[in-house]
Formats: sequence, structure tokens, C-alpha cells
Amino acid sequence: MSKGVDLKAKPFYLDEKGVQWVEETLGKMSTHEKLAQLFCLGAMGDYEALLKELDEIDMQPGGILFRIGPAAVVREKIRRVQDKYEIPLLICGDFDRGSSNMIEEGTPNGHQMLIGATGDPELAYKAGLLCAKESTAIGVNWDFGPVTDIDFNPYSPIVNVRSYGDQPEMIAEFTSRFAKGLEDGGMIACAKHWPGDGRDFRDQHFVASVNDLSVEEWDATYGMIYGRLIEEGVGSIMTAHIMLPSYSKYYDPDIKDEDIMVGSLNYDLHNKLLRGKLGFNGLIVTDASSMVGFTERVPRAKAVPLSIANGADMFLFNRSISEDFEFMKKGYEDGIITPERLDEAVTRILALKASIKLHEKKENGTLIPPEEAMDIFKDPAGKAQAKEIADKGITLVRNLEGVLPLDPEKQKNIYMIVLGDKPGYHTWKHDFHKQFKQLLEERGFNVMVYDDEHPNEPIRLNGTPIAELKKKIDVICYFANVETTGGDSAARISWPGVRNTIPTLIQDIPTMMVSIDNPYHLTDAPAFKTYVNAYTSEEIVVETLVEKLCGESEFKGISPVDPLKGRFTSIN
Repeated sequence: MSKGVDLKAKPFYLDEKGVQWVEETLGKMSTHEKLAQLFCLGAMGDYEALLKELDEIDMQPGGILFRIGPAAVVREKIRRVQDKYEIPLLICGDFDRGSSNMIEEGTPNGHQMLIGATGDPELAYKAGLLCAKESTAIGVNWDFGPVTDIDFNPYSPIVNVRSYGDQPEMIAEFTSRFAKGLEDGGMIACAKHWPGDGRDFRDQHFVASVNDLSVEEWDATYGMIYGRLIEEGVGSIMTAHIMLPSYSKYYDPDIKDEDIMVGSLNYDLHNKLLRGKLGFNGLIVTDASSMVGFTERVPRAKAVPLSIANGADMFLFNRSISEDFEFMKKGYEDGIITPERLDEAVTRILALKASIKLHEKKENGTLIPPEEAMDIFKDPAGKAQAKEIADKGITLVRNLEGVLPLDPEKQKNIYMIVLGDKPGYHTWKHDFHKQFKQLLEERGFNVMVYDDEHPNEPIRLNGTPIAELKKKIDVICYFANVETTGGDSAARISWPGVRNTIPTLIQDIPTMMVSIDNPYHLTDAPAFKTYVNAYTSEEIVVETLVEKLCGESEFKGISPVDPLKGRFTSIN
């Protein structure tokens, strides 16, 4: 057993049988097998091809992440891979919106910001608990969450609604409760994205981004959040491709800017700050190694083994499985990874597995629950919980001219302009404006939708006399679902039809905006006097949103961020 890991202390809390399994398993492993355990692969494409490639290179990975599919299909994939290998695997997923991120039948609890807007940390606990119960029903055991990032920068395209808000103390409470819910449901939590995203307007997928806080500022914010989670026993932390120059220079005052490493490759941030100052004994996993931030300054052949040598215990995803495995092996042969560091990393991987009794479940054949466990997806309690979160989280930011509640007797004709509403990076779903339109029409409204291909039908906004428009339009509604598609360096409004749809009539015809994702559209369009944030593009959120717009339910959410981020506007 590695001397640097305390198996009986938090977060592992292993009993004698668990310690024995870790030590004996490690002792029987060859160097090749240990190096293979470092990898957590992504099963994104052809599953059969993946298994075949693993056989060809004689590689048993330590973990696998699966993307979305029907519960029964994903469960069968998990069963096959767990049956295939002697050492049980960590089966993980990004459940930022609930188990629905992986399981089609799963409950969409909503983005963290929707939960934060409820003001109720117990709903964060319930969201974590439900996510764990649904995910473990098909054999998943590790969530890459909670997101601990602070949404300081409204132009961050990757943090945004994935954060609980912009108040560190509140985020500490909500992330703590979500992690506890996961753990009580039998799942491992993974706080991310170390050393903290949300300061930069850039995205580590495309660039090595920066957390620019001073040492003192970081300690009082991100450090406080991570410190609380570590104190409460979080099992794992994801280290990201984000630089923290203040601490790099604190530990090495002579370091040059060009030598500062991102978190995933940073020895000091892992060993002196995270393990030393904050006392973290659990597992560190890199963020996805396919991001630009990971190899922006270091060739991949060096970066792959360097991530482990400098303190990460597990390597997430791959560019080429066989090539990355060769990079890792070469790094060991060249002494970049020492035998001691390899044993320490694999010890933590095995210990994390033992902490939730995967070794015992493997032995007694219960790694995959029986098929009837999937009955949880039929339980109406899941939808009821998602409904409660939406009901308590949707926020009326402004209603200064009394447009709301909408009434078909007074505001029969609604002209809707759709912003975005395309498949995004965090969800394949889109076209929520169609559901929005249908729900309004069911309540007696006549909803006309701007069509960029036919901008003059049914009504030409641009150039038509205002007096004529007022006879045909009672309310103009901008329906916004603007999020990154995975290739965007920003997530902001693009007005359809170039200038055909910009809100020039905002003082002449009652005009409103509802956003079911990005909460910061007032920074680009501050003149809207009626504005609603719903934070999550899901059917149940849109359904609840319409109920509130029509006065069938009161608005209860409290914005967990400043929608204007302190920017001046003459509208209060």
C-alpha cells in the first residue's frame, strides 16, 4: 500500500476487509495492469469497437463514462463491461441536470442555477439523492458533480447555469447538500472544476483558462467551498485545465508566466494546495483530456504521463486509447511516473471502489441491480420533485409595466421571436418554443412566430407603421434558449434576421423576454421591462413557466446571480 494514502480515513473509511482487498489487489497487479487502471474512458461511439480495441491492447481500464441512452440499453452495456473484467470498474457520468444526462427515462432535476434559485438547499440534497437512486439502478456509481464553480463572469459560456450562483457561501451549502444526497444514495461525488471555473470568460475546451483571484480571494471563495466539501468527506475532485497564477507564484515566486501549468498538470496545486493545505486524501481525476487547455503548452506525449506524475490519480477520456496508453507506458519507462507515484494513484483508485463496496458486489454478483430496479423510472415521485424545483426556482426578474400575468381576454395576440433554441452541449433537446407556443394556444392565445425565411409573414415588424402593428399585436415575446453548442466560445444573443427582430418597439408595444437557459440576457438587452429566468431547457420547466406567466402559479424563485452583473441601466 502507498504510504501517502490513509485508507481508513476520510473519504475512504475502509474496514479491515476493504484495506486487505486494496493491498492484495495492488500486490497482484503487473505494471501494465496498474497503468491501465489509471484510465477512465469515454464510451461515446461504437461500443463493440471499444471493447475490441481494449482486448487488442490488453487493457482493463479503471472506469468508463457512458452517454445517454435508454435505461435498459445503458444497463446492458454496464453489465457487459463489469462481467468482462476482474477488477470492478467505476461507472461514471456528468449528471449536471440529473440522471437524464445519461438515462433517457431519468428525471431532469434542472441545472444547478435553477435549484439555487429555489433558495432551498434541501432541494439540492433531494436532487442528489434522486440522481443517485436512479443512476445506481442501472449500475452507475460515480457522478462528476457537484459543480462547485462560482458564476462570477456572466460571459463564461461553460459555467453559467451549471453553477448554483455567484455567492460563495450559498454555493458551499448547496454543493455540500447535493454531494450528501449522492452519497446517501450510494454514489460517489466528484467536486469540479478544480481550482475553480467562473472567473474567465473563456472555456477550457478551447483554451487554457485562468482563475485570476489573489491567494486571499481564492481562499475566501473557491478554497472555502473545497475546504468544506473535503471536511465533509467528498470522495473525489476533478482537476481542470485552469490556471491559478496567484498560487503558482505563491509556491514558486520565481516562476515565469509561460511556465505556469493548468490545474490538471500542476504539481503545486495538487500536492501543496489540495493535498497539503486543504488535506484532501481522496481521488483526483483530470477533466477531459480532449480539451485544448490540456495540451496548449505541453505535447500530448508528455502531458498524458505528466498529469499523473504531478498528482492526478486518474486520466479522463482519450484522443486515441491505444496511443494514450503508449504515452502513459512510455512516461513510466522514462521515469516521468515513478513506481511510488503509480502505486499511490492506483491505491486511491482501488480505495474509491472499495469505499462503496464494489469489490464485495463483484464477489456476490450485485454490481448490477436486478431489472426490477428500473421500476424507479416509473415512479411519479421523480417528476413531482422536478416540478417542485421548477415551481420554486423560476424567477420573475422584472415586471415593471404590468404585462404579467398574461390574459387571453386582454392580450390575445402574441408575437413570438425565438432566440437560439437549438441542440446544445448539455442537452440534445431543442425547439422548446413549440411546446411554449402550444401551451399558450391551449389557453386561448393566438401565437404568431417570426420566421427568418419568411420575415414578412404573418406580420412584417420592420418597417410596418407602429399604429398598424398595435392593431395586430398585443405582446411581443422573445423566447430565449441560448446556450453553447460545444463549439462556441460565447453564449450570447444572436438576433434572428440580422436587424429584423431587434427590440426597437420596446417602448411602443408591451414586450417581454423569457429565458430558459442563460440568465444574463439583460446585459445585452437591458431595456426589457418584463423579464423571466427559468435556467433550464426541459419540458417540465417550460410547462411550469407558462403556468406562472398566465397567473396560475406565483413566481417564487429568487435570482442566485445579479442578472446585470453590476452594469448600469436606467431601468430599475
